[in-house]
Order: sequence, then C-alpha cells, then structure tokens
Amino acid sequence: MLLAAIAAAARAQPSECAPCHPSEVQKHGATRHARALRSAATSNFAQALPVAPLGEARGGFLLSYERKGAALEVTAVRDGATPTSAMIDWVFGAGDQGVTPVARIGQRWFEHRISYYPRRDRFDLTLGHQPGLSKSAEAAIGIEQPPLAIRNCFGCHATVSTDLEVKRAGVECVRCHAGAAEHARGKGLPVNPAKLSPAAQLGICAECHRPTPPTGNANDPLNIRFQLMRLVSSRCYRAGKLVCTTCHPAHEDARKVDAAFYREKCLQCHASAHRAKEDCTGCHMPKSSPAPYLSFSDHLIR
Repeated sequence: MLLAAIAAAARAQPSECAPCHPSEVQKHGATRHARALRSAATSNFAQALPVAPLGEARGGFLLSYERKGAALEVTAVRDGATPTSAMIDWVFGAGDQGVTPVARIGQRWFEHRISYYPRRDRFDLTLGHQPGLSKSAEAAIGIEQPPLAIRNCFGCHATVSTDLEVKRAGVECVRCHAGAAEHARGKGLPVNPAKLSPAAQLGICAECHRPTPPTGNANDPLNIRFQLMRLVSSRCYRAGKLVCTTCHPAHEDARKVDAAFYREKCLQCHASAHRAKEDCTGCHMPKSSPAPYLSFSDHLIR
C-alpha cells in the first residue's frame, strides 16, 4: 500500500489541486504536516548549530558539522579512532517538538544520534539512542536503518520516487487523497477520507501514524507518542463515531492550546457532561512528558 502511494505521489503536485481547491491547499501549506521534512541547510537543526562541535561525555566523540550546499557534512572524531564522515541531506520533523537528521554514508542510511529540540533550544540524544560513549565513529553518527525503514520514513514525510529521490519535501494532498493526480488530469475522483467509514479513515492515517507499538510492548510509557494507537483503545472510538478529523480539521494543525474548541467537540456527543468544565482534555486526555523536552496529549481517552 505504502509503496504504491509513494509511486503515485511522485506524479502529483499541490499546484495541480490549487485551482479548484485553493482554500484547502493554502491551509495545508501552513501545517506541520507540510513541514514534515526539510533540507538540511534550511532546517532549524542547521540554523541552531553552535560554532563548536557537539560532544559526547568526556572522552567521547566530537561531532563537527560543515555546510555543503543544501546539505551538511558531519564528522565524528576522537583521539585514537579513525574519523568517519557522513552527509546529512534531510532533517525529519516539523520543528515543533524535535527534529532528527538522517545521515548517509554511501548508500547506507543512519538515524542521527543527535536531535535538536526547539522548545528548549537544545541538542541532545535522539529518542531511543543510548547515552554514554559510542563504540566507534560510525556509531557516533547514528543507528543504521534498513532500506524498508528508510523508504517508509521518506514515504510518509515527503513526495518521493520509487528510488527514494525526494521530489518535494513534506506531506502533500495525494498522501491522503489517492487518485488526486489522475483527478487533476480529468480522470475519475480521488479518495475523500471524510466519506469513508471510521475504520477506513483511520486506516489512511495509520499508514504513517503508528497503530501498534514499535517495540511490541503495549505498556511502554513512550507509546503516548502514537496517538492513533492510543485512540483506538478508547471507548469513544469503539463506540463507532470518533475519528481523527472529529477533533482535528483535516487541512489544519491540531489546536494544541484551545480548551474551548475541544470542549465543544466533546459536547457534540456528551451534551449532558460537565458543561461547566472549561477543559475536558485536561482531565480526560492529560498531557505527559515521557522523555526530556517532549510533551504529548494522551489520546487514550479516560
């Protein structure tokens, strides 16, 4: 399914949708989805880099970065070890909570060991990477990712060709509206998720937003990051009416600080609930910080 979507997406452009859907294209262009991938040089990772190298603990590797056109070259150096360099062409993340580069050594891809956390203006370990000293310069660059994982990452964060050439960074119309490219050329209608059943609509979201725990551990506190996985365990979802777009307008960002907006959404089904309560989500979807610098609303609705 995802590989077919990647191939289809490479043929479509938002400019083809804009003449008939200007409002939707304009709204979506301002969202975090649209900023899900950035070239290294234009990312806030590059913009925030200090002049001095980034270092591990005392005696560990130093990571120095040098601009190479639209890319960054990172080099891991430590006394007594052979230096290793890698190219960073792309940085994943919209820049809201954290952004993580992917580094490339030849045809091998690495999730970079260092991420940037804009809310705290801090560089630190990427989530899931172990603290301490790296065993080698290559390990200081990051964790090597299998080809399928890299393909899935780029397929969700960008419009790419089947050989992983990034055509356009960010999530675009065709990612959720399969058939949009053909429709723009007068051939049929695209998928409209709003007209699908709740299960089918969430199936589209689940292509990129994890529906199952990546570690296999359903009780891992870090699973709060995976909103869809948490949502499907909620009674509100199991009742058969609630989908992502019930609360999050499809072509806009989630309103992270708007208690009144979400209260009105809740009252559509819970008219007899605590109407005087100003913030339904504060009690029923509490925020949690499962890792440094990161905060999420728990979509397992109490």
